[in-house]
Amino acid sequence: MFTHDYVRMTEFQFSEPVSIPVTAPLSLLNATLAQATIKINNIKDRVLISATVGWFNNFYSPGVVGATFTIRRNGIPIASVVQTVSNPCHKANSVYNVARILFVDKPLAEVLSAGSSGSAGIQVTYTLTSDATEHTAFTAGPITLTLAEIE
Repeated sequence: MFTHDYVRMTEFQFSEPVSIPVTAPLSLLNATLAQATIKINNIKDRVLISATVGWFNNFYSPGVVGATFTIRRNGIPIASVVQTVSNPCHKANSVYNVARILFVDKPLAEVLSAGSSGSAGIQVTYTLTSDATEHTAFTAGPITLTLAEIE
């Protein structure tokens, strides 16, 4: 017999700083791409984090470029994805990719003391950052960072 924990999402925050398609691409070198804050009021709560970044590299010869996208909670890295794009051609070429991070942050002992509960809560800030192996890597299209509290 299976038992199921029933949970509910009670708070929802998002950040879409570059959601306008005509926005100029942002460099991925040591960049902060999005930031959102959510209020957590119980040590048992979890946070569902979803981030999406379209990115590309302009190649002028054959090569490989890497990019790392990281979710940070109050400045501390908690999840990341590393991707590469490559160009086998001997001509200029732009190669695109989409990075996605879906992560449940649990437990939150680092930000809530064991006795914490109640409606006051604590503000927790999540930041989406990037870094790349070359200066020719940029964002492409919308960047999203979505947070949802799970009780």
